[in-house]
Amino acid sequence: MNRVFLFVVGATLSACTQGGGQGSSETSLQGSCEALVSAETGVQAADVNAVSTESVPTGTITTVDVAGATAPWLCLADATGVVIGVEYSQEG
Repeated sequence: MNRVFLFVVGATLSACTQGGGQGSSETSLQGSCEALVSAETGVQAADVNAVSTESVPTGTITTVDVAGATAPWLCLADATGVVIGVEYSQEG
């Protein structure tokens, strides 16, 4: 009986750490991305909004909407959470 209980507790705690919520590091990363995209585009911070952050093998990609832009901006961060660049997602 104890083994079943430990397995259930372990599975529950493991599930808590796999996505499912926005941690403080993700919130901080999104804030940094918004500030960098705002500086790059010249659009005031209130009109720049991080909408999602996706994990990729090399780190993360945060999608950022900018008022007046026809496509989102992308904010790239390495595996340690350091932003390495921002780019417009549409050529032109």
